[in-house]
Amino acid sequence: IPKVTDSIERPLWSIVIPTYNCADFLKQTMQSVLAQDPGKALMEIVVVDDHSTKDNPEAVVKEYGQGRVQFIRQEKNVGKVKNYESGLRASRGTYIHQLHGDDRVYDGFYSEMERLFNESPSAGAAFCRTNYIDSKSRVTGVTGMIQDNEGIVPDILEKLYTQQYIQTPSMVVKREVYEVIGCFDRRLNCMEDWEMWIRIANNHPIAVSNKVLAA
Repeated sequence: IPKVTDSIERPLWSIVIPTYNCADFLKQTMQSVLAQDPGKALMEIVVVDDHSTKDNPEAVVKEYGQGRVQFIRQEKNVGKVKNYESGLRASRGTYIHQLHGDDRVYDGFYSEMERLFNESPSAGAAFCRTNYIDSKSRVTGVTGMIQDNEGIVPDILEKLYTQQYIQTPSMVVKREVYEVIGCFDRRLNCMEDWEMWIRIANNHPIAVSNKVLAA
């Protein structure tokens, strides 16, 4: 994806929320972000809808977005991977957080991710642990700990070759990483996130927090 030109004032964070026929959950997704909103100068929030046909995510954004959430609608359904790409291309922040329209983050997520990057400046990405939740927000499981200590995971590549440790709502990637290695692989309709994490790990260190801050 193209670099952000130096003439553009950039926020620290870009929260990219791809959505498709899940407007019932989108309110909670946005509210979990807005509860931690540091203001326009530091965070932009973008909902990218893949031409939903069963609901109206734009109405949800207008009602609950508090004027802080940008809405982009695809002219036709392009599939989730190309929809992700549209969000990445629209982003301007230093750190990119992709949060599906039925995901959410818990209080402290953004401050914790910022702490990780500050303490591990070589990291191209950072993630935390994640709860699995059902449609009523009940916790049904949780991702395990990849290592006891927090910070850079020295053997992340070997670990990712054998198991998917990183769920998308927990992962934050520096935009400069996407600028070099590209977007999610359009040939894939599943496991595109796993492939991306491996591609990042091939090129950059990845840091972890053992806190459960996404769902």
